[in-house]
Amino acid sequence: MRGRLFPLLVVLVALAFTVGPTQLSQPAQASNIRASVAKRITINVKQERLRAWVGNKVVLVTPITSGDRYLPTPTGWFTIFAKFSPYTMISPWPKSSYKYYPPSHMSFAMEFRSGGYFIHDAPWRTAYGKGTNAGTQPGTNYGGTHGCVNVPYAAAKFLYSWAPVGTRVHIVP
Repeated sequence: MRGRLFPLLVVLVALAFTVGPTQLSQPAQASNIRASVAKRITINVKQERLRAWVGNKVVLVTPITSGDRYLPTPTGWFTIFAKFSPYTMISPWPKSSYKYYPPSHMSFAMEFRSGGYFIHDAPWRTAYGKGTNAGTQPGTNYGGTHGCVNVPYAAAKFLYSWAPVGTRVHIVP
């Protein structure tokens, strides 16, 4: 038992210095920390594919659509820090901009980078996978996104219930 508790205590002590003691005062949050350490999401932009992992086991593989060449999906290590269901995205660009999009409703949205970068379902899209981000008109089947990661509805529903806030997201070019 001692061998199992020691790594958890090290993680909790390290997090206490990182996020502050008030954020770790609830037992439910401690269990989310354990879950988010074991769970992770990897996204390969070139392959247009997302994988969800628990430890070394893949629990979901799904095609995605990432950002186009003008509004690319950021790469690197991120953490899901906010979840919304349902959610409506509002364009930060004026109607006169080619980047503008009308209010866009979705069922499941998980923000992984500030500035509005989400993994989310896209009810306006029917195509996912290689080539779906090649165009230059985001919001169409082959026009890519504004930097978000679009996933099919079933995958978004699974990820939303499976991935707690704190889940790591690794996006590679």
